[in-house]
Amino acid sequence: MAAKLSIGSIILGILIVLMALLLVAVILVPDKIWKEEAQITNQSRANMTAVYEAEQFYYKTHREYTDSIPKLLEFVRNDSTLQQRQTLVSLTRSFMKVVDNIMNISSIKQISNLSQAAFEITGDLLGNRRYFRKYTEQNFEGISLEINREMMRFDSSAAFPNFCRTKLFVDSLRNLRDKISDYPLQNGILHAIHYADSLKTYYGSIEKDAVTEFWNGEYKKINDFIGAINKTDIKSVSSVGDRLKKFIDRISTSLDAINAANSEADLNKIISESQNLSELHQKFLSPKFFILTKRYGLTGLNETDSILVNLREEQFYCPDSKLPYIIDTSYQGKLTVESPNLLDDFHQKFLESIEPVRDLPLIEQIDQLDTVLEKTKTVLNENKTLIRKNTDLLLSLKELLVEMDAISNVFFYKYTHELKNFIQILDKEKKLSVLKPEIENILNPMDTLATRIETGDVRDLETKLHYFDTKLKSLDSASMAMRLPRRQKNKLQSNAEVFQPVFDILSQIKAGFNPSYAEALRQAEKSLEHNLLQALEGKKETVYVIFKKKHINHGFIRQGVKSWEEK
Repeated sequence: MAAKLSIGSIILGILIVLMALLLVAVILVPDKIWKEEAQITNQSRANMTAVYEAEQFYYKTHREYTDSIPKLLEFVRNDSTLQQRQTLVSLTRSFMKVVDNIMNISSIKQISNLSQAAFEITGDLLGNRRYFRKYTEQNFEGISLEINREMMRFDSSAAFPNFCRTKLFVDSLRNLRDKISDYPLQNGILHAIHYADSLKTYYGSIEKDAVTEFWNGEYKKINDFIGAINKTDIKSVSSVGDRLKKFIDRISTSLDAINAANSEADLNKIISESQNLSELHQKFLSPKFFILTKRYGLTGLNETDSILVNLREEQFYCPDSKLPYIIDTSYQGKLTVESPNLLDDFHQKFLESIEPVRDLPLIEQIDQLDTVLEKTKTVLNENKTLIRKNTDLLLSLKELLVEMDAISNVFFYKYTHELKNFIQILDKEKKLSVLKPEIENILNPMDTLATRIETGDVRDLETKLHYFDTKLKSLDSASMAMRLPRRQKNKLQSNAEVFQPVFDILSQIKAGFNPSYAEALRQAEKSLEHNLLQALEGKKETVYVIFKKKHINHGFIRQGVKSWEEK
């Protein structure tokens, strides 16, 4: 008994462990699968964007697209203008890095912070004058103007001229950094060298005690002004008091950091970075970069250039199916880059959907009708040259030719033709970008054609054919009544005679209506719609025994429009 209990306990323990593992899997595995699906989709669409941009780049030079991956890669990698822009970005960033190194020197950074906070204070005081004017008794406007005047001593003061000059060149260097693209690189770096050299001259002699003494008095004055403001209703309509307090505290913090800084070490860093600027300037003037650095700074490549610079061969292949993306210009001459994923599977299902209606007698009968119509138009055109001197008759003939071309607007004829054309497209085309709109457009004609077959309704076509017959016979009578030379009159052909077989074809169409054909059309319609929805939804694959991973077609890009971004 004990042995049985022991074995039972072991089995129960194993089951508990297995159930625990299964529970963990149910929690973790789906999330892992979803992330893989999203990563593949995002990568595939990024790849298609890269291929599309590469094709457009190629087209600008060659005025044609190419489906050769090696040719496209070689062209992009060897393009001199793209390489120049990439080099210009690299040189600009080298310049920015040295400027950033200077601006990040501890005391220089604090002087910059102090300067920006002082600028904010003057801006806030000027921006809130409309509130200060209301308090004439407290003289808020006068106090604010006085504070602004005194804040200007940071820019020009006999008590601490070296600090003012240092602040000036720190501000200039910061503005240069912010607007580096507004300068040709050679000009910009000359400005930077001047500012750095000036910092070397003045920074080591800044008057820390004098600046601190000035600010201590100014801090008290502004702080008292803040207290007075906050006792009025200005506080309810403006945050000027809170902002001023934030900025004066920032100046105090920066000034404390400047006073505590190792001035000698910071000066040595300025000297070192100034030398780096001089060396970079010589690089800009070298024969290799001289022409390029006369151009304006470029802090980064645009999105398209970034894509092209990083173009790799693997981006031409779908990460899911490993098949190359479809590069096509057959659709109205427009470039399309499309995912190849699952197209063979989808196409096979569409073919199966349409198979029951592929050989409908109606399709062959409409073909026969077209043949007769074309023969009739040929005779009309041949007769046209013989009756050209009779203006009225010639005009009637031309009008009839136009009307015969417009038979495509007769619904029964139109829907049958659309079905025939759809089958032809489906036989030669796999791309979902083409088949999706074609399937969506054929569903209603198929349904309407099924109804027409059920009801035997071919009246619009019959009416139009009898109309043509009447017009053709009228033309024949008028032509025969014309006075023409015998040789010319003998060449005239009967317009109506060549047209007569259409009525036998019409009789065959009417006699051949069969409810089973209507049912086949409706079944094909439903199957096409169902398979299209499945194609758009994707295909699921069993993974890890019990889980499903979805594979989808990742869409296409046509004329810059991405299918996955369309509404």
